[in-house]
Amino acid sequence: MKNKHTTLLLAFCCGVISLKAQLTGNNLAEYQIGNIPGTDPQYVNSVYDQLNLDYRFKEFRVSARLENYYSGDSLRIAYTKITQYALNYRSKGINLKAGHFYETLGKGILFRGYEIKNSIYEDQIYRVKQGFYRDAVGFSGSYSNKLMHVKALRGKSLINQLPPTAHDRRLDLVTAVETKFKIANQAIGIIGLQNETKEKKSKYLSALISGNLLRFFDYYGELAHRINAGENFFSFENSDSYGAYFSLGFSKPGLGASLELKDYRNIFIGSGISDPPTLVKEHFYKLLNRSTHVPYYFDESGYQFELFFVPAENHLITVNHSHSKNDLGDKDYDSGEYFADWQFTFRSKNQVKIFIDYSYDDILFENARYATGFYFTHILAGDWSGTVESEIQQIERTITETQSFINLYTGFILNKSSRFSAAFVLEFTNDEKVADVANTKEIETHQFYPGLNFSLKPNRKNTLQLFVGKRRGGPTCTSGICYEVLDFKGAELRWMLRI
Repeated sequence: MKNKHTTLLLAFCCGVISLKAQLTGNNLAEYQIGNIPGTDPQYVNSVYDQLNLDYRFKEFRVSARLENYYSGDSLRIAYTKITQYALNYRSKGINLKAGHFYETLGKGILFRGYEIKNSIYEDQIYRVKQGFYRDAVGFSGSYSNKLMHVKALRGKSLINQLPPTAHDRRLDLVTAVETKFKIANQAIGIIGLQNETKEKKSKYLSALISGNLLRFFDYYGELAHRINAGENFFSFENSDSYGAYFSLGFSKPGLGASLELKDYRNIFIGSGISDPPTLVKEHFYKLLNRSTHVPYYFDESGYQFELFFVPAENHLITVNHSHSKNDLGDKDYDSGEYFADWQFTFRSKNQVKIFIDYSYDDILFENARYATGFYFTHILAGDWSGTVESEIQQIERTITETQSFINLYTGFILNKSSRFSAAFVLEFTNDEKVADVANTKEIETHQFYPGLNFSLKPNRKNTLQLFVGKRRGGPTCTSGICYEVLDFKGAELRWMLRI
């Protein structure tokens, strides 16, 4: 235990030591006292720390990540581990990487690496905290010029739901090459990928096109298909594995629109190295973000359409519609959403956001979700501003009979520029699926979630965030990635430091 505290102390101290210009980095530290409501022990001390360091010398870059976790709960496993390290060389269109790397092929239908910055993931089963990212360890390289782009990689992909204490977090060995040729603002390319596990080896081929048309239009299309022995690239039978994606965008001053189409079947590759575009609206609004449809990549087809326009100065209207269909056995399951958002400013000091939303998701037995919200910000003197946020959502769920539930969110926020903010937030639900605390005898029919949030940025290198209260968990989606956040009751302090 002493070694773990020493490592954590050293990680913090790195932030206050004067370092040479070539050495940069950041540190994310979190201290919590509390637990999931209804879970014993009620108050658990835990510390998570993530230190990232980068050293640059001419065209070379060396980087490393140290993660540390300690908990007062003896059932949770503490660790101190270097979870990433890499050597990178970049010069005149050449980019070579050895060690841990993030790469995406095409639009991610076959392979996508990612990291959700400043996120801390905690799984319900393991209760061990870690950064939320999916990298690969091995080698990658690329070369680009005006006419072509070539990328190659070979590495083992991370299963990021497993904690750093798990025995084997890398079951997939991925080998891939991507080549694109560019002519007159158009591009055509091909991707070849092989994914190998102890049990089997699968080969995939993807063809893609992209470009710009008539100044205002852009497009992208990709078709990926498994090409093991006996499988046809242009076959679309139920037993095939393929992913098709197409997007068309239009943009000019004051007006924009986009249309996206998807058709995915058995495209969940290996332990989950693929991550195709979701084609669902990712919301800033809290209740809508929590209700985001999570795609089912064994069988899903659908589309998304979005339009935005500026009807007058300082006004922006956005409308969105998406629909997905899942063929599971003998039944089709539909999900969809209709969303409209109006943002405007009046008298220069008042900012308003209003939204309405209707959605449904058969897989969750939620045949109707109605939501609306109102956000108002008033600019005060001396870089101060005050904001009122309010959202309400009604869910109709039918299992044996139809039941109706209400979710509420409200927030009162006071800001001084980007340096300081204080907020009181309150959520309410009478959804027994959420409100019932598993470890109690009684069945809770409703829950309140009050909380205080404070943020302080004394300078450009340091940011402190404090939460005290009860926080509702559930799905959260960022950059097309959805993951589960656990309920929490207690106090949480975060310190983000740029070195």
